[in-house]
Amino acid sequence: MHEDMRAFPAEDKSRNLHISLAGTSYCDKTYRMYRPHPIVCVLEYVLEGEGYVEIDTTVHHVEKDMIYFLSTDFEHRYYAHEERPFTKIFLNITGSLCPRVIAEYGLTGKHFFRDNSLREVFLRIQDVIRSEDEENVIQAKLQGIFLEIISRLSSGQENIRHSEEALRLKEYLDVNATRIVSGAELATIIFRSNDYCLKLFTREFGITPYQYQLERKIDIAQSMLANSRLSIQEIAETVGYNDAHYFSNLFKHKCGIRPREYRKKMQK
Repeated sequence: MHEDMRAFPAEDKSRNLHISLAGTSYCDKTYRMYRPHPIVCVLEYVLEGEGYVEIDTTVHHVEKDMIYFLSTDFEHRYYAHEERPFTKIFLNITGSLCPRVIAEYGLTGKHFFRDNSLREVFLRIQDVIRSEDEENVIQAKLQGIFLEIISRLSSGQENIRHSEEALRLKEYLDVNATRIVSGAELATIIFRSNDYCLKLFTREFGITPYQYQLERKIDIAQSMLANSRLSIQEIAETVGYNDAHYFSNLFKHKCGIRPREYRKKMQK
């Protein structure tokens, strides 16, 4: 077997969210991984083939287009199918924020998902780790991908509670969290009027599309401020704002302090 991966040692072990390892495993039948006392959370997407994931004493079969998330709460092992070994893209995540994110998105205790719509999102991990960007930029991008995946997995858990139209709007906002989506653009997704989309989204999620976008952007910005050395301008641009001053005012309105103050507080 071989792996195309990149490691990111954390200089500060107390960082709230950190991607310690990311890449692709091209497994053969001998591939096995065992963590009796895991210190990292593992998020993996099966591109091809099959394998098995064992959490405590329960064995689960995984195959193409399945996603599994392994927390630090249980010992786990995973290994490839002997005849059809899997190829998988992975993120290893450390930091106290990871379990909190999982809990906030309602995914605690949920380990297995089937969602081929996330294939392209996981494939972005390959592009990011192969880029010539500085390491802090790569780290920030991988964190953003992790948060996007978790958000979309959470949305998938809500299918039984929300209409298809509402879920399509929410998914579109999640996918495009790094730019500004206008009401007119959002309306084209379900071929409805702006007013209809606004009322539908607000009724089903208890928040307007604009407010939802802002919350997602603030979540991403907070992670970048706490875990990267990107400038305020660079972070503002990453979440869709060219004007750092405007972004700073939005952040203060939402969080009570300005981005620079938030960074200082989180990186003490």
